[in-house]
Amino acid sequence: MLKIKHHIILSKRTIHLLLLAGLFALPFVSIAQIIIQGKVINEATGTPLQGTSIYFNNTTIGTSTNADGRFSLPLPEIENAELIISSVGYQRLVYKPEAATIQNKTIVFKLVQKEEELKDILILTDAVRKKYLAIFEREFLGITEEASHSNIQNKKDIYFTSGDSKNSFKAYSDTPLTIINKMLGYKVSFELVEFFYDQQNGRTSYYGYTRFDEMGDKNRWVKNRKRCYYGSTMHFYRSLIGNHLQQEGYKVYIIKLLHTDPSKPQQNMEMAVEVTAAQIITTDSSNSNNYNVTIAGKMMVQYGKEPATKNYLRKNTFIQGDIPGGFRSYITATAPVISLNREGIINNPINVLYGGYWIYEKAANMLPYNYMPE
Repeated sequence: MLKIKHHIILSKRTIHLLLLAGLFALPFVSIAQIIIQGKVINEATGTPLQGTSIYFNNTTIGTSTNADGRFSLPLPEIENAELIISSVGYQRLVYKPEAATIQNKTIVFKLVQKEEELKDILILTDAVRKKYLAIFEREFLGITEEASHSNIQNKKDIYFTSGDSKNSFKAYSDTPLTIINKMLGYKVSFELVEFFYDQQNGRTSYYGYTRFDEMGDKNRWVKNRKRCYYGSTMHFYRSLIGNHLQQEGYKVYIIKLLHTDPSKPQQNMEMAVEVTAAQIITTDSSNSNNYNVTIAGKMMVQYGKEPATKNYLRKNTFIQGDIPGGFRSYITATAPVISLNREGIINNPINVLYGGYWIYEKAANMLPYNYMPE
């Protein structure tokens, strides 16, 4: 019998169209044992690209292409999983595979070489660069025990540009940042797209793509990962979706203003009204695998249990005074709804701002999307 080999050819220009076409794909196929097979080539020459990094964003599922530019990976059971195809000197591709459209096919990814971008890179003295790097590490890794045990190995690849206002700056890197997290046992490759720091407004934002690799036997890190997970935003959103906030130690409140006089903002008073999960989360009517969280203003999250990092913060005087049990954090939505997938992952993280305790936890406290406590 003649065997016909199927290929799908993808370039940066066709990715968007294919993602739209995915809305009309075949009925859902179980992805538990689906393998995505592909080949990465230079779009201009057709030459296979060896050593291209292939991974599902924010997971431990990744590999690199062989001498023929080929790779294979299991498709994770994560809704809207993003496959990242990244090679230094080429434009990155982000592809959301559908089980029904990739089964028994080889996908050909064509990478386009990057054009040199002109950025007004700041020329800094050694002392000023050291200061900027210290701010970057603090605002990027966080202020936690996990952050104190993490190290960015290639800080020399970070460069800075001016921000949009005084006392602000942006940071970039043309190569992935390599972070060794000795407390959680991960070697993290973070492709930094942009980092912004504004000292005057006390605001930091950054985004990029993350690959996690195990540092040896993962059983060594079970305890540390578990203590990092409980009380994290991932734990909270999963508890919210599962409607077991109380069992997991959470209470949720909507903050309402009782007095709003624009001329006397110092006299404005707030009231915290407790709400249930059913009052703020619903299944997305357009996608049953997603959930919408609707917040009218600001939401306060009270966690009744003691997070491990809290003792570290107290010892290092980041928080002082008589601290009540557990912690208190705040969530503000910058969009009408916060969209979550069924694993409790925010589909668009830029739509969420955090305050309170969670502001201390950043990149060094990240766990892979496919992490589950053992």
